[in-house]
Amino acid sequence: MKVFTNKNIILSTLLFVLASIESIAYPIAKRNGVLNGQLYLDETWSSVIYLSYIPTFDDMYLIANDAIISEAKIDSLGNFSFDISFLPEEYNLFRLHIVKKGDAPNTLTIGGKDENHLFLLANCYSTIEISSYLSTPPFRNVTFNKSINNSAFFEITKLAFIADSISDECSNAKAKFIENQLNNKLRLMADTCSNPLISLYAIYNSDFENNYKSNVRFYKAYLEKWGNQKNSYFEAFREELSLPQKEPNTLIIILLVFILIPISFYLGKRTKKKQVGIKKLSVQERKILELLKKGATNQEIAENCHIQITTVKSHVSSIFVKLNIKSRKEVMNMD
Repeated sequence: MKVFTNKNIILSTLLFVLASIESIAYPIAKRNGVLNGQLYLDETWSSVIYLSYIPTFDDMYLIANDAIISEAKIDSLGNFSFDISFLPEEYNLFRLHIVKKGDAPNTLTIGGKDENHLFLLANCYSTIEISSYLSTPPFRNVTFNKSINNSAFFEITKLAFIADSISDECSNAKAKFIENQLNNKLRLMADTCSNPLISLYAIYNSDFENNYKSNVRFYKAYLEKWGNQKNSYFEAFREELSLPQKEPNTLIIILLVFILIPISFYLGKRTKKKQVGIKKLSVQERKILELLKKGATNQEIAENCHIQITTVKSHVSSIFVKLNIKSRKEVMNMD
């Protein structure tokens, strides 16, 4: 099992400082963004690579044809190139993915030797070069040669890999202890990084859904720090983060009662729509839905279903889309 040393921490910190400098120093020159890379692939993979736009961190593992914004050929040496000068000036989250020969372009494999995707940050000025070592899966060991932002971003991804492998390598008690350490490190990264998307990515990998109640002060300060961020990533995070609220006074309670009565009919209709959506869920998704209703954490669901945490996150995202809901709180309130 990988253990983070002081050397690792110093390197991570340096990457985050450099990433902060890079995010401030936008080129004044014309848009000339480019994304180049080289992958070592065997003959089972298709020779096309796809670039998708990811609007929120909750959508990282959703896959659809209309999310794909560009594609490029992979030559016989594994080289590929994207012109990304059409992207907006603001940094956004994107996903690169490849597929096996014969698979549809909207095929995403999570976990295992055939995992086929990589997340990165880019804008219209970005110059990004990706090198992949000989490894399985193809994107597990990559180097970003011309992007400090993405090097820092990938440091967080590697921490997520460690967290996902912990439960298979040690006892539950030891795994919980190490996960707490990793989550504390990720919150520290989020707190010290001045690039908003890298910071928020660290938060999303720190299991904030299950630990925010014990770190309310941290998350209140975090929301205040990034209050000027109006993009889709932070808007989704604010909606998902349900911090404890003050007790309402009697007048507010009375007003709420009068408001709820006329919309009860609407809520009834909405419930019926959710029931229709449930029929669209797979057998595994229905099982996970029942666990979500009971308040199970991602770790508890992973252990119950014998799957990776990243796979749990993918299923949860799919359930939210099919039922048109946005939070675990909505799930727990379902009949």
